[in-house]
Amino acid sequence: MPPKILSLSGAFAVLLCTGPALASQPDSTPAEQAQTQQLNQGVSNSNAAADAQNTEKSAVYQAQVNRYQEQLKVYRASQANYQERAAAYLAARDRYIAAHARYRRGMWPASYDQRLIVDTNDLLGANVATVHGKVVGHVVEIALISGHVSALRVSLDNRAADVWVEAPDLRFDADKKLVMTNLDRHDLYLMSHDTY
Repeated sequence: MPPKILSLSGAFAVLLCTGPALASQPDSTPAEQAQTQQLNQGVSNSNAAADAQNTEKSAVYQAQVNRYQEQLKVYRASQANYQERAAAYLAARDRYIAAHARYRRGMWPASYDQRLIVDTNDLLGANVATVHGKVVGHVVEIALISGHVSALRVSLDNRAADVWVEAPDLRFDADKKLVMTNLDRHDLYLMSHDTY
C-alpha cells in the first residue's frame, strides 16, 4: 500500500507508513530473559561490591585522617612543652653561669696546670681534692659530651650532698688516681645546695 500524505494546517506534511516495516518486535525468549536477568544481577553485584569496597576505603582513610590529627595534636603539645622546657633551661643556665662565676677558684699547682681529663678510665670512685690537697669527696658519675668528659658528679664527704663540677674546674692525676678541683671547698658545699 502506498504511503499517504496528510496535510495539517496546510504547512506540515506527515508521512504515515503502514505495512510490515512497523510490525512490533517479538517478545524475548525465556532463555534471553534469564540471560538478561543474570547480566543485570552480575552488574548489580559488581556495583554492590564496588560500593562496599569504596565504603571500606573511606573508613580506612577516615581512620588514617583521625590518627594523623591525633598525632598532630600530640606533636604540637610536645613542641609547646619542649619550648617551655627549653626556655626554663636557658633561664636556669643563665642563673647557673652567673652563680658559678662568683665561686672562688685557686691557682693550679704548676704540675697540674696542663693536666686535663681526657679519659674516663679510673674516674669513677676516684677521690676529689682541692688545689690545697684537701680531699672533699669522690666521683660518683661522669657526664660525657661527644665522648669527652663534660662534668663529674662528686659526692661530698661529711655531707649528704652531691655537686656537679665542670671539666674546666677539674684536673686528673693518673698516677695518684686523684681528681683535683680549683674550686674552694666551702663553695663546693654551697654549690650542692643550688637549684636551678
